[in-house]
Amino acid sequence: MAKKFLLLIFFTLFAFQSFGAELKTNVEDNKAEFVFSFQKGYSAFDQLLDETSNTLIFTFDTSENIEFARQNYFDMPIKSVYLTTKDKKRFYVEFKNNPIEPIINKTNKQISIVFPFPAKTTEQEGVPIPAGSTNTNASMPSTSSYVKMISGLIFVLIMIFLLFFVLKIFFKKQLFSDIPGSGRLLGKVDLELRKSLYFYEIGDIIYILGVTDNGMNVIDKITDEAEAAKIRSGFIKKHDFKGYMSFFKRKAKLDDDLSSSNAMVEEKLKSIRNRKKES
Repeated sequence: MAKKFLLLIFFTLFAFQSFGAELKTNVEDNKAEFVFSFQKGYSAFDQLLDETSNTLIFTFDTSENIEFARQNYFDMPIKSVYLTTKDKKRFYVEFKNNPIEPIINKTNKQISIVFPFPAKTTEQEGVPIPAGSTNTNASMPSTSSYVKMISGLIFVLIMIFLLFFVLKIFFKKQLFSDIPGSGRLLGKVDLELRKSLYFYEIGDIIYILGVTDNGMNVIDKITDEAEAAKIRSGFIKKHDFKGYMSFFKRKAKLDDDLSSSNAMVEEKLKSIRNRKKES
């Protein structure tokens, strides 16, 4: 009698275990898969959302027992999963942020729930990289960084050159405007690139100054009042705005004065060149 009772208990336990359902989990970097396998089947499968806790709840009915311990995950979109078996079976999937829409495949004796994880992105460029792979270019500057550096360098060089020319013009003007006394600059004649003659008047004398990149020298001085008056008149009428406005009224006289002044300057230039050849 005792043997029959033990055999009955053993048979009951074996039959109970053989008709039990099973839950398998497979969590990877790019997805999480949960598969319910049943011996007899299931019914009334449903999906619910608890927005307050970012949790998806899957409910179903089955007479089979399911044993599953709570599982927690780190560095994953899914925070934890657990199962309650009182009355209806309820499978809870809790997310760290917004829930992921699952891919559900159902058969008579199986339920497959798959959560595809979004691709991870780099912090610098926001470019998706495959899950599980390493970002080898994270520390390398991008093409846009090189373009910005080159553009900034070109801008700095342009500003340096502009500042150089502005200061050069300023100091050249300052050179003649700061000479003490009653002097004034009448004008200049450009001979070659970076070689000019400046006509500077101090009192009744006009000084001809040669200015180059190497320095400044006094080339000649005009003491004759008639010659000085012609040069002075030519430069004044050349820069006089009213003289240009009345050009057609006094065209003949203006041409004579300018030609006389130009002839005087040319004569002085020839004498300077001859003097250099003789020396």
